[in-house]
Amino acid sequence: MPSWFSKVFKSEEDSPKSTAPEPIEDVVEEDDDEDEPLPKERRVVNAPIVVDESEASGYSDDIVIKAKMEPQANGCTFLVDRPLLDGLSFWAPDADTAYGSAPLAAAIFDLGGIATVLIHGMTVTVSRDGTEFSPWEEVAKRIGAQIRAHLKSGMPVLDPDYQARIADEATIAKELQKVIDEEINPGIASHSGVITLNRVVGNTAYITMGGGCHGCAASTITLRSGIEGAFRGAVPELGAVLDETDHTSGTNPFFKELPAGMGM
Repeated sequence: MPSWFSKVFKSEEDSPKSTAPEPIEDVVEEDDDEDEPLPKERRVVNAPIVVDESEASGYSDDIVIKAKMEPQANGCTFLVDRPLLDGLSFWAPDADTAYGSAPLAAAIFDLGGIATVLIHGMTVTVSRDGTEFSPWEEVAKRIGAQIRAHLKSGMPVLDPDYQARIADEATIAKELQKVIDEEINPGIASHSGVITLNRVVGNTAYITMGGGCHGCAASTITLRSGIEGAFRGAVPELGAVLDETDHTSGTNPFFKELPAGMGM
């Protein structure tokens, strides 16, 4: 069994206790400049945000950002009212990856206390590293303001040189399928699990979990601690990895409930 899979299912003594705060309501960071004209009327839906097509001028100068807690990952997802990347996504597991690759992610790391940044579509998902203990409401406002300031500056979200190094969809799919066949599926076979690569769009991978992984209470842990790590080892420029499984319909999950001591 590959080492990544055995490390996912740690004992209670080895598993750190989650310090994630309670979920908070959506946070909207408003623009502090009172002298700016009010934005044109805009119709916004929770997710995805839909802009009224009657707006002839497109997106306004005002940038609306909503934030929602991701308590399982000690993180927060920021939903911006406009696309951030054109058909691509970006994952930074640390500040060094962000610097020189993604100016927006680097700007967020500059705030301090940041563990990871994922940019995909109209969202930025940020997790903290446990060294900064301000309430998430305060941290979310600072991150939202940083995102808004970066977008208004006109600086790119991704460095053009980094973007040019991203492989095409067919190449990424070939490499990920090899990892699934040779490492991931053999590793989860003892749990009657199977992973299927549905498609690659840009540098974003879409998967489905089957067998014992379908509806398994530990599926999120398997995805984040095992599958993503194996994928990124093969394709460093891989962006988001999205699970399209309907886990509520699983009929024979390996874990119906998460065992004590098992967590992110």
